[in-house]
Amino acid sequence: MPDTPKARKAPGILYYDPNPTTAKLATASLRLAGYEVYNAAGQREAVTMFKRHGAGGDNSIVALLLDASTDPAVSSGVLRELVRLPGASDIPGILIVSRRNPNPIPAAAGLPTVRRPFSSPALLKVVGETIASVDTGRLPTDMAAAPDQRKVQLQRLLAKHLPGVAANEQALSALLHDLEGSEELPSPPGAQSLQVDLATTRLESVLEMLSDDSVTGVLSLKSNEREAKLHLERGRIRLAEYFSDDEDLKLGRFVVEGGFMRDDELEDFLSSRDPARRPLGQRLVDAGFITPTELASVIIAQAREITCHLLTFRIGVAGFCPLEQLDAVAASGAEEGKIELAVSEALLDGLRRLDEAALMGPHMPELDDVYVRDDAKVSRMAREILARDELDVLELINGRNSVKEIARRTRTGTFAVARVVYRLSKSNVVRRRITPVTV
Repeated sequence: MPDTPKARKAPGILYYDPNPTTAKLATASLRLAGYEVYNAAGQREAVTMFKRHGAGGDNSIVALLLDASTDPAVSSGVLRELVRLPGASDIPGILIVSRRNPNPIPAAAGLPTVRRPFSSPALLKVVGETIASVDTGRLPTDMAAAPDQRKVQLQRLLAKHLPGVAANEQALSALLHDLEGSEELPSPPGAQSLQVDLATTRLESVLEMLSDDSVTGVLSLKSNEREAKLHLERGRIRLAEYFSDDEDLKLGRFVVEGGFMRDDELEDFLSSRDPARRPLGQRLVDAGFITPTELASVIIAQAREITCHLLTFRIGVAGFCPLEQLDAVAASGAEEGKIELAVSEALLDGLRRLDEAALMGPHMPELDDVYVRDDAKVSRMAREILARDELDVLELINGRNSVKEIARRTRTGTFAVARVVYRLSKSNVVRRRITPVTV
């Protein structure tokens, strides 16, 4: 943590949040806005930081941001200890609460609040307004008179699980002290520990953060009628699922592109029903069309394409659920030939595509667009001028094949074909077919 004269010039925020994943996004937003953030994940850490950077220290802390949504009883105890410190009652405080419990600490009911899930602009707005008007968010002075909610909660748990054990005030205090000194417990598997609004937080920022933290779990996304899941394991994407009718992102496309089956063979295979309802990949392995290692490569190719597509989402929500380990299907790729996709690699591909799509702008070919070839111009061009992918696409442009159909026949992705068609159209070698309007 920086402790230089330059850092102390920035207004400081003492930010208590026991969850490091959710705290990271809020901290990044506050620092980008020019605040110095002092992160505390426990009571003792919060008290130590206030003593060092509050009224008794370098006096850089100008506000307290306290998460009260995760565990209100523990947060109440943190606030109770902080207001006892000299100068604490002179700074404003903001509570982070949940929509289901907007008043988690009754003794601090007058403090401004931010409700989870919140956007960065919403957080910065409340923090800025609270600091500008100190009196509206001044910390309560009567927390010492309120019972320590941590002890109340601990007493209830002991009575529930160990009904024969009686604990006095001194024993409860000692037990709480030891618990605070222990290492932070991980979030329970399956519980969502992060939720962001894709309208205010880019997906690439979320993926970068999860990759840096080397977490394992499932990142779920929803945007309009589209849903997807990315199965992450310590900076790697093991599996991507996309729930829609978009054939361009289905597994079959990548089986054909990989050269493991012809398009007609795949269609015949898909037309047959499977009473066991096995996943397509497992059916192909069992039928001998591909090996487990080849299936792993196909799954990774699909994961790369889906991730690139998800980076285009500008509305919707994303939520992350940590897991101790991925399920067998998601983890199978790691066991077959060490085939894997790093999050950083997928991000690089996706961001390149975003840049290229921005350059093409409104002239970027759509999936259902059909183009017509100018044979006269093509015949006057030296064949060696055209790259191999341009030749392949040009031969299939005939006024009937759409961009999607060309992608399937060339065993390449629709984005790759769209780039080639864009270049050819800008060179006046091909043009978009205009359907006549019947009057």
